[in-house]
Amino acid sequence: MKILHLASPNLGGIESYIFSHYKYMDQDKFQFDFMTQNRDLRDAEEYRNFRFNVKLLPTTAAKDPEDFTRRVYEILSEGYDVLHLHTCFWTGFRIEEIAREIGIKKVIVHSHSSAIDETDVRRRELLLKRHEEVKRSFSSDLATDFWACSRKAADWLFGEQIPKSAIRVMKNAIEVERFQFDPQMRQATRKELGLEGSWVLGTVGRLSFQKNHAFLLEVFWAFHEAHPSAKLIIIGDGELRCELGRQIEESGLKDAVLLLGWKAAVENYLQAMDCFLLPSRFEGNPISLIEAAASGLPAVIADTITEEAVIADIIHRVPLDVFRWIFALEEILRQPIDRREGERTVRMAGYDVRRQAKALEMLYESRD
Repeated sequence: MKILHLASPNLGGIESYIFSHYKYMDQDKFQFDFMTQNRDLRDAEEYRNFRFNVKLLPTTAAKDPEDFTRRVYEILSEGYDVLHLHTCFWTGFRIEEIAREIGIKKVIVHSHSSAIDETDVRRRELLLKRHEEVKRSFSSDLATDFWACSRKAADWLFGEQIPKSAIRVMKNAIEVERFQFDPQMRQATRKELGLEGSWVLGTVGRLSFQKNHAFLLEVFWAFHEAHPSAKLIIIGDGELRCELGRQIEESGLKDAVLLLGWKAAVENYLQAMDCFLLPSRFEGNPISLIEAAASGLPAVIADTITEEAVIADIIHRVPLDVFRWIFALEEILRQPIDRREGERTVRMAGYDVRRQAKALEMLYESRD
């Protein structure tokens, strides 16, 4: 069965979602290909580990509609059984129209976010306006399946255009055992980073408007005043790295904040933490929080994040107010937590990627 994924212009969470599931699918039975503007996808580590083809788009529908349409027709005419469109916000639905014209039997539109991650206010407003215009024009005859990582992500992309009963929520599953609590790894990583004797807060995610690191630093500055031995680990990279570095310097927190960039073995750094923080302005359903939960970490997250993300009672969903976050952290600091329960909790909540991969196989084969 040939499945074509519309991937994002940059390697990120969507590609991680695709490859983490593909790893546990029958690759003799399912062939994944990618349609993308991202030339770097061919150099990704997954290109060496999996068998897939990259179909490059030379432009966008907005920049050159004629060339874009011609290339999409060429790609979609290569005999695909399924077209799986991963998206965060609407810019148009020309690909869906072409897929239906050609007669691809299964066209899936899959929502992965709940707002627009754009730092520039004016550009964000323009993109939001376009998103709402396209959403109002989208109709159920442009796809066969409507998926989302949460109900919030479903409302964001489909609105009233698609009945809620027609939308399937697909959980952002993970390799649960990879993140289970490991006391020896915790000790080794804390020693490597010089964190022994510290209460360690941490976060994982792109350094972008969405993730709201400026608020995170406000919270940590106030917490650090009361707990001078506390440390903060920030894992991730992105367009706001320089600005974040400047804020750390100006706050006098240079010796207390570890700005580590992207790390392949993020599970090791989760072991070193004592509490996970996620002050995002919005999320679809954050994989980083599921990974933290699997390692048994208590967490404080913004109440802008969908309630579906609260899969354990050690996850505290709190409004974006510095004093309320400090109060939540002080409460966590006083409570003993058995981190060994994390793996079981995440499995019970249905976030085991092995099971989700088999469900994905069945859905691809389904003609309903």
